[in-house]
Amino acid sequence: MSDFILAFLTISGIFPIAKMLTTAVAEQGTKAELVRCPLNHMQCIGSKRCIHFNKLCNGERDCEDGYDEGVHCRELQPKCQELLCQYGCVMMRNVTFCFCADGFEVEEDARGCRDYDECKVHDTCSQTCVNTYGSYRCSCTDGYLLQPNRRSCKAKTDPGDRPPVLLIASREHLTVLYLNGTSIPNLKPLDCNGTIRTLDFSYKDESLCWISSTNSKSNLWCATITKLKGFSQMRRLKTEENLENVKYFAIDWLTRNIYYVDGGSDRIFVCNEQDDTCITLVDIDLQNPGGIALDPLMGKMFFTDYGGTAKLEKCNMDGTDRARIVDNRLMKPTAVTLDLIRKLVYWADAALDCIEVVDYNGSHRHTVIHEISVAQLHGLSLFEDYLFATRSEPAKRTQVDILQINRFNVSEVQTLATVENSVGIRVYQKLIQPTVRNNVCEADSSGRKGGCSHMCLLSGNYKSRSCRCRTGFVLGSDGKSCKKPMNEVFLFYGRGRPGVIRGLDLNSKSEIEPMVQIDNLINPRAIDFHAQSSCIYFADTTSFLIGRQRLDGTNRETILKDDLDNVEGISVDWMGNNLYWTNDGYRKTISVARLEKAAQTRRTLLEGDMSHPRAIVLDLLHGWMYWTDWEEDEVNDSVGRIEKAWMDGSHKEAFVTSGILWPNGLTVDQGSSSIYWCDAYYDHIEKITLDGTQRTVVYNGKELNHPFGISLYQNYVFWTDYMNASIFQLDLVTGKAALMTSESPPLFGLSVYDAQRQQGDNACRVDNGGCSSLCLATPAGRVCACADNHFLDNNNLTCSSTSGEHGRPQRCGGEEFECKSHRCIQASWKCDGDDDCLDGSDEEPHICFNRSCPADQFKCLNNRCIPKLWLCDGTNDCGSNEDESNLTCSAGPCQAEQFSCDNGRCIPESWRCDRDDDCGDQSDETATCVFPTCEHLTQFSCSNGRCISVKWHCDSDDDCGDGSDEVGCVHACSGAQFQCASGKCIPDHWACDGDDDCADNSDENTTCAGTGKGKTHATQSFSFFQWSHSICIQALYLVVWWR
Repeated sequence: MSDFILAFLTISGIFPIAKMLTTAVAEQGTKAELVRCPLNHMQCIGSKRCIHFNKLCNGERDCEDGYDEGVHCRELQPKCQELLCQYGCVMMRNVTFCFCADGFEVEEDARGCRDYDECKVHDTCSQTCVNTYGSYRCSCTDGYLLQPNRRSCKAKTDPGDRPPVLLIASREHLTVLYLNGTSIPNLKPLDCNGTIRTLDFSYKDESLCWISSTNSKSNLWCATITKLKGFSQMRRLKTEENLENVKYFAIDWLTRNIYYVDGGSDRIFVCNEQDDTCITLVDIDLQNPGGIALDPLMGKMFFTDYGGTAKLEKCNMDGTDRARIVDNRLMKPTAVTLDLIRKLVYWADAALDCIEVVDYNGSHRHTVIHEISVAQLHGLSLFEDYLFATRSEPAKRTQVDILQINRFNVSEVQTLATVENSVGIRVYQKLIQPTVRNNVCEADSSGRKGGCSHMCLLSGNYKSRSCRCRTGFVLGSDGKSCKKPMNEVFLFYGRGRPGVIRGLDLNSKSEIEPMVQIDNLINPRAIDFHAQSSCIYFADTTSFLIGRQRLDGTNRETILKDDLDNVEGISVDWMGNNLYWTNDGYRKTISVARLEKAAQTRRTLLEGDMSHPRAIVLDLLHGWMYWTDWEEDEVNDSVGRIEKAWMDGSHKEAFVTSGILWPNGLTVDQGSSSIYWCDAYYDHIEKITLDGTQRTVVYNGKELNHPFGISLYQNYVFWTDYMNASIFQLDLVTGKAALMTSESPPLFGLSVYDAQRQQGDNACRVDNGGCSSLCLATPAGRVCACADNHFLDNNNLTCSSTSGEHGRPQRCGGEEFECKSHRCIQASWKCDGDDDCLDGSDEEPHICFNRSCPADQFKCLNNRCIPKLWLCDGTNDCGSNEDESNLTCSAGPCQAEQFSCDNGRCIPESWRCDRDDDCGDQSDETATCVFPTCEHLTQFSCSNGRCISVKWHCDSDDDCGDGSDEVGCVHACSGAQFQCASGKCIPDHWACDGDDDCADNSDENTTCAGTGKGKTHATQSFSFFQWSHSICIQALYLVVWWR
């Protein structure tokens, strides 16, 4: 950068003079070096030396090349005189400008001087900084001593104190090192059970904890580390949650709650000390969570995410008040650590090779270091002036470097040690986890933490808490007690990438967690429930299985896993204790099996004469089953349909055959004797009575983009949208639809768990109708049936096995292909890019090299043939995306009912101007789009165009997503509360207690007398702990001022 540009930026205030950052490039083309020169200094070209402005043109060569002297000193003298500088003038080769005495900065007129606030600069003081006229003072909080450089703070070491050490987790053991990287004599590494993934500690309990995996099972382990002499009392802590995919965890040292980051289900959950209650805190808009850090004194949790949008977020430790604090110029934020004293958040970006810092509000962002020496950082911890990090380099394979970085002088980067397969690092010292005299979650006289029945979570600070209940319980009106609801009613739904099944309270704002989520799935497309056993049943199409799990997370098991090609729909017969399912495989079947011993009792009811059977529902009172069958090609004469049959498979007949193409979800309303369904092609919801009359379009609003699952409760219809990954609620009385929640796509099946719906009787309800195997209800009464390859005996009750045909290899028909495993698949499935045989024999190169596709299909690069109608529809059907490439999409015109994007892609006309970038280039969402307005009386119009209930306006929740529903709101506090300047309400007795509870100091400012805040003499008090400038901390807090 030239001298002129540098001077201009400095004078204009873009580069503060107080900490002038200068770079110079040697005339010979040498590489620029980044140097931070002190106030009123400049960098000599080609070196790291900084000289004071007073040394320019003083007749002495202070820079080696004489850059500070020359003929310009004489020639520029008149220009300096013209500037009329209040203090002094700098002459640099081609430019002149004013500068001020140390501690002052140039005013906007570029001549006068004013006091400069050195405390605004990141590295002025290690901890507390107070600006004075022309100077500043640094001080240290309790437990630290100010060093001779009058800016750094070092922890006190009292007699009997343990020295600070590094806790390092490797794959197979835990190692303890001094901060200089040397080993501790006689303290051997702790060999752990299984493979370690992460660690944390509780200093007060002398506990070191870690998560390790053995045989696909992950557990939380802890050991006691006594006075750094060795490990003892190694123990396994039980938890009701699956820890298999937990990447990081953090211990709240005040309440002993443990916070977990689950990378498999993309959520953050917390478990109490007894591990009998676990609550999900964050699971929305979280696609690849990274590091986590806690500040229990402020009741805050910080975490990173580098999924769809890389971001650094914060929320209260009970999950409330979630907010992004950094969401730009990030790529892969991994580890995160906190400066609890200055309220700063440090994070490492493994892709950008840097460490950055912001304050708790996301302001004053600063790059600590940005260079190759900090590439691929995955662990981060802070103590005093130093950051400690783990760095992995591909060239070193399993070797991981332990780095020490001076966060105020990045030239001091040292490699302390190199260890094998390090996965985590922590600094172990008492000041890392500061304590308080009392916190709101301490146990009461009955032993309940914070008075809470199940779990006490800090929220906003250590004086405020939220009581939460374990799964299946609701919080009482006292805000503390937990009770079982009279009737459990909630939504549950399936989601992919990652595959999970989650519960959602019908009040979308409720904190109730109705069920323990079912994770470690891939594509849970079909779901249902059995209230008597409190089980959720699910079909994972990609894993080829049907399984179940209780609401409390126990009794997870697979009940069917063989010969399941593509199960798209399941339905529980809760009267006969049977399970029905559709199979969109080669055979196109509808089957049934007992809930218990399903594999031994499965029976095929219908086979063939279906295109794509999907959803299935049962009318148990009348003995009918209904299922949807959808078509891929809307051009030919064949269409989708809804069919029905008796529940034994007989009396099959068409039910709905016109004006229907992609019927997805299906649900029965016994109260109105109607069936509701959603069509993903026509994007609407319809209903029809069970007698086949009174067909009606219930809703066709813009919220319907690609409806998938549907369910009904009282006067409300709920559906999932596959493309938008949203759940909507439709009020059948008012006809209004509302968004309940949004997830990351895709979303699958949806159901309402209502135990009251599963009450009633039929002929199979008692003693299984007398049948030894399957009891199937029909309009004519119950029918006993047997599993495939079994016969019904003459008594029509019991079953006998078939004779002599077991074990005979299956022989495939003329239109079939026989796999090496002797499995038969449709011949057209051979060489289609999918492993339909499950052993790869249908895709072997020697039989697929010359495959051709029919004229109405497109050939992918992997030899797969797909319908041409699948081209340019936004879905990667080929697997390598050539069916969505610009080359393919620009080759042909769009159809009449489609919109032509600028990039050549064709989308349905109804997708245009729906606020979603369906084209991928924003050409369907141009400025010419006109969006509907919100309902004047019942809805509030957000700044981002979203419509929310008018009841949510000014309720202290960001329902709009952009905060516009809370702008300008005035909140009145009760008589027992103090109102902060920001409008926040706090308990009245928190005012004038020495703590900044308002976060703007209004509760400790003019309303308080004699607090001594801001005075420059020593102050003592016996107040609670709070990091602040001169606020009193714990017992005796002595502030030492230095000039």
